[in-house]
Amino acid sequence: DKRHLFNIKKLIGKKNDQVVREFEKSFAELVGEGEAISYAAARMGFYDLMCLRGIGKGHEVILLGATCSVMSTAVIRTGATPIYSDIDPETLGSSGKSIKSCISKKTQMIVAQHSFGIPCEIDPIVKIAQDKNIFLLEDCAITLGSKVNDTVVGNFGNAALFSFDHSKPLNTMIGGIVYTKDKKLAALI
Repeated sequence: DKRHLFNIKKLIGKKNDQVVREFEKSFAELVGEGEAISYAAARMGFYDLMCLRGIGKGHEVILLGATCSVMSTAVIRTGATPIYSDIDPETLGSSGKSIKSCISKKTQMIVAQHSFGIPCEIDPIVKIAQDKNIFLLEDCAITLGSKVNDTVVGNFGNAALFSFDHSKPLNTMIGGIVYTKDKKLAALI
């Protein structure tokens, strides 16, 4: 619809808090019953989450071995160490078995990556995170709207990360969102 294209063009380069709030609310409703907080880039949301969790020197964050380099860069920027888990050959995402073998006393966060629209085997990863009391972040950057047993990905962990760059399912050229059902975490963000 050319009318919407015109409205979008009017917003380029302009700051409009109401439009941002409406986008965050609409996006959160698309995922579930949580809240969405937008960032200039998803990696900034990831970094912010780690800082809010106190992740830094002496800590480890588990990432999928085949992830975007900005994820490991964000971990390194906090002073923590990225630990790489193997890919599940069935889902091309995070492997619970591999994640379990990567956990140490230093592990502060697990990033469970859903890849190419295919949800990873999230249930065993949730159990691991809960049993070890480790923060679980779902990386949904390339898996928007996919479901596991009628639940949209992004609703299994403590929070979820979505990216909107030019290579993602929802392309706004830049930007990202942290989604969470945890009201306290959303307020901190």
